[in-house]
Amino acid sequence: MSRYTGKLSDLYRSYARVIGQWPADKLRPTHCYKGVLKAQMKTKFDRLNSLRGEELSREAGLVERELEALSNLVSNKYRSQYKVSEALADPVSNKGYYTKLLESIDTAVKSNKRTSLRVD
Repeated sequence: MSRYTGKLSDLYRSYARVIGQWPADKLRPTHCYKGVLKAQMKTKFDRLNSLRGEELSREAGLVERELEALSNLVSNKYRSQYKVSEALADPVSNKGYYTKLLESIDTAVKSNKRTSLRVD
């Protein structure tokens, strides 16, 4: 890993902190999005480290916006801000579907069966 200095170093630490807070996928632990984010982070910051001047400022601004978006996702900002209505969460056409789906996922995780999820 390259050494980053100044604002780039602060941005790198913030990015690493947010990625560290990313939750593990209980259903697919071998397909972890956190790993993808870490790999992208390394590539992104190595590239940023090679830039200078206005180009660095522009690219760093994009990374700051990306960091803010990731932070919002990790903190569940949008889940809190946009509540799911009862009609959407429990549709009349299939009462209890999402509740059964979540129970099925929890059961699959607990029993270590990740190949088949059933919602009858």
